[in-house]
Amino acid sequence: MNTNDYAIRLERSEDYRAVESLVRESFGNVYRPGCSEHYVIHVLRDDPAFIRELDFVMEQDGRLIGQNMFTQTIIEADDGRVIPVLTMGPISITPELKHRGYGKTLLDYSLKKAEGLGYGAVLFEGNIGFYGKCGFTYAREFGIRYHDLPESADDSFFLCKELIQGYLDGITGVYQTPQGYYVDDSDVAAFDKDFPPK
Repeated sequence: MNTNDYAIRLERSEDYRAVESLVRESFGNVYRPGCSEHYVIHVLRDDPAFIRELDFVMEQDGRLIGQNMFTQTIIEADDGRVIPVLTMGPISITPELKHRGYGKTLLDYSLKKAEGLGYGAVLFEGNIGFYGKCGFTYAREFGIRYHDLPESADDSFFLCKELIQGYLDGITGVYQTPQGYYVDDSDVAAFDKDFPPK
């Protein structure tokens, strides 16, 4: 990857359909037949928890090749406090450019911007094999539990990174996924009809 062959900027409204198409191509048939992530991003843009200042796209030669976004959420601490945190995603790179360093570059850039805006921690669902390279670890190491997950269940998908050192010191509790991530399959199917068949 040549560091001069891409640019990262904030998403604009005229990017929306191209970004949704990129997300659809990136996630299609990865975790299940089809995908819902392109509809999730469509819904989240109108969610009050969505952070426009942390909604990024990556371009190469005038073409969108990647995107990442953040949403505000909370940890319901065991001591009764409500701790504001971020969640992230979907994050995607166009399939033909995966495994070339673009995803890590976009993620590192995004996290630095979030840190610069004063956010303390990011929690989300992901693969430690990739995200560990960007400083994420298992959320359980911070004493944070994933909502509605039985105590004995595998939580290795649930990751965390402090952006402010010590932000989660002394905090244990339950992470809450923002409601915008929960979409109905029938709504996804209706939205997907506006895209070319796969």
